[in-house]
Formats: sequence, structure tokens, C-alpha cells
Amino acid sequence: MKFGTPKTRKWVDLVSKYGTIGLEMGICVFLGVVFGAYLDKIFHTEPWLTIVFTLFGIVAGFKSLFKLAHDLMREESRKANEEAEGERKERRD
Repeated sequence: MKFGTPKTRKWVDLVSKYGTIGLEMGICVFLGVVFGAYLDKIFHTEPWLTIVFTLFGIVAGFKSLFKLAHDLMREESRKANEEAEGERKERRD
């Protein structure tokens, strides 16, 4: 696979978009756990703040996942509309 070809660029684009999903989910949950554990040590409320902030991290991860999915669907829809418009123009000519 040569770099710089349209097929390679498309593949790299897809990997960069979909590859961030797991990373974002993991980072959100990790930050929730760490922040919750830190607050638990300060306020001596173990394990309650860790649980709460872990849940916040999970929710933030899913919110990020849904936003990414929405953006990707919108982009695919835009591409499909552009292709359909191009086909209509070809038929007119």
C-alpha cells in the first residue's frame, strides 16, 4: 500500500476517526476514577465519590461516542448528497 494514494488516504482517515472512540472512552472513565479517588481521599468519603465520578466518566464517554457517531453520519449523508448531485448534473449534460 503506497502512501499518498486516494485509497490509503481514505483508510488513514477512517482509522483516525474510528480509532479515537476507544481512546476517548478510556480517558473519560480513567479521569473520572482518578478525580473521584482524589476527592475521596480529601473528604474521607471512600468509595462514594469514586463511584459517582466513575459514572460521570462513563456518561461523558458515551456522550462523546454519540457525538462522534452523529458527526460521521452527517458527513456520510453530505457525501451521498454530493454524489447524487453530481449524477444529476451528468444526466443533464
